[in-house]
Amino acid sequence: MNRLHGPKERWTVLSLGLAGLAAFLAFAQARSGWAAPPANGGSSGIKVGDRLPDVLVIGAGGKPVRLTQTGAQVKLISIVPQLNTPVCDEQTHRFSEQRGSLDPKVQVITLSTNSADDQAAFAKKARIGNITFLSDAPGYEFGRTTGLLLSPYKILHRAVLVVDRDNVIRHLQLVPMGELPNFDAAYEAAGKLLPRP
Repeated sequence: MNRLHGPKERWTVLSLGLAGLAAFLAFAQARSGWAAPPANGGSSGIKVGDRLPDVLVIGAGGKPVRLTQTGAQVKLISIVPQLNTPVCDEQTHRFSEQRGSLDPKVQVITLSTNSADDQAAFAKKARIGNITFLSDAPGYEFGRTTGLLLSPYKILHRAVLVVDRDNVIRHLQLVPMGELPNFDAAYEAAGKLLPRP
């Protein structure tokens, strides 16, 4: 009988299980119109006009990063349930491919509950180097604070935030799990926050 001898092998199986779960949620929604609610039962704990939570997330190399202190003038935060699933991959690729149309002062962030190592492996394989990857695992501080954590599954509800230089949320779209966000609306919201020449 095969055994999982080390943490790397066990984490690989866990990641595959979460990827399968995200794919199943997307499939179920596509078939039935069902949308998985945030953890607090149907509405997130954040809204336009709120301040972005001052939480610690994990950046490249496992380094803790305060989400409010990335140094960006405008942040466009793409929240995906789990990388390496079709809809999450497409959402991430689209934001990367269209990054060139945005002002350099806009920082594009992908936030998920994949580990920082898994995010780095994904970015390398996908050849994505123009967006910032941040992980909400293992503490899920962002998801718990905002109500976007789907607690039984340890994944985040799909969403897009646009945040100004004062860390105030100016655009929020909660996206059904099996659908893509409105990219143009996010870009328009980010553009409006930049100073005019």
